[in-house]
Amino acid sequence: MRSWIDPFSLPCEPADDAIFGAVMTAHGSGVASWLMRKHAPDVGQASEGLVEFVRSWIDAPGAWQTAWDISFGRAHLALKESKLDPVEAAIRMGIHIAASGHVGAWQAWTPPTVIQFQDRVLEGVTLVAVDNDVSGRCVIRFRLSDGIDIELRRSSGSDSWAGEGGHRLISIGRNRAIRLLPKRSLPAGEREGEVFQDCQPVSEITGEAAESFEAGMTVLERNTPQYVPWVERVLRGIVVCPREAEFRLVSGSWEDVPGLVHMSSPHNGIDIAEILVHEAAHQYFYMLQRVGPVDDSTDNQLYWSPPIRKNRPLSRILMAYHALANVQLLFEAVRSNEANDKWDIEYVRVNEPDLQAAIRALDQPLRGNPALTKLGRRLYDLLAERMAELMEMTVPRALASGS
Repeated sequence: MRSWIDPFSLPCEPADDAIFGAVMTAHGSGVASWLMRKHAPDVGQASEGLVEFVRSWIDAPGAWQTAWDISFGRAHLALKESKLDPVEAAIRMGIHIAASGHVGAWQAWTPPTVIQFQDRVLEGVTLVAVDNDVSGRCVIRFRLSDGIDIELRRSSGSDSWAGEGGHRLISIGRNRAIRLLPKRSLPAGEREGEVFQDCQPVSEITGEAAESFEAGMTVLERNTPQYVPWVERVLRGIVVCPREAEFRLVSGSWEDVPGLVHMSSPHNGIDIAEILVHEAAHQYFYMLQRVGPVDDSTDNQLYWSPPIRKNRPLSRILMAYHALANVQLLFEAVRSNEANDKWDIEYVRVNEPDLQAAIRALDQPLRGNPALTKLGRRLYDLLAERMAELMEMTVPRALASGS
């Protein structure tokens, strides 16, 4: 019997976005409520109408994608760790809520900062003014430190914003945009590694880097089209970092920054496809953890995790298993598709043995472990069933080839 947890484990199309909505709307509303309870006076001093605007959204949060955004992550970090300015976090949250179509008007002042809005990067923003009416028309005005006003407008029923100004971002994605983010698109904290500690963002997205991400999406389309919407649902932006070596991919994410990952580029399409699946899996894992824990903390043992060559707690073993098992499903599809070029098939042939060995090592502490909660158990079981099915297919194939 299918469980609501299944689309978090692996692509199960058609997937009902209401599942993700129930998770993220509850979490996002909770973060916004906490921010307003704790910092409403400070936010009120730096703005007109923003507190009321955010509170009205809490009462009617709308689409789940609104809360799956770095602005909510920054607000959460401002509350949890006091590293970020809660007023700035509230302004960023208000901008994103406005872009989702929530009705209301407000304005706020801020020290010069960088704002990424849709496919634009605006630098030196000192004032934000929002006017959303009930017809669906939205106007957002950004005043820059040099006194220039940039006004962006969206008419009723439109998904695009009209207006001039800002640096335009490159996007990948087939149905939903995934922005490629250079250093200039990030607030100062992220630029210095506050969030993506192992990433040094590139100054500009080169044509070669953009083409490599497009090639990765093409690999997914050609071999596992079900992974295209699965990836697009949870990835909002990729912070692009330089390639350290031709065959060394660098990637990562942080559970408090929903929708954003960092990845090195350029690489071959098959490399990018693998990392897109891997990092998207982590995003689903982080999202599911907003419902509840994947283990009950009764197993305090640390287990060896081959991907990072460290001992990790059970929850992180499950997270690694979840990502690698999804990559294995991609590898199986690539290897079985004769339409692929020789490089892609050879890449799988060379890398699959180590991948499968890692999956087996990660599986051992998970199989039958009573410390897994209902969430963790279902996330694991569905993938374990698929891995077992692949093993049954692989053994006859290996015998037939005489290996």
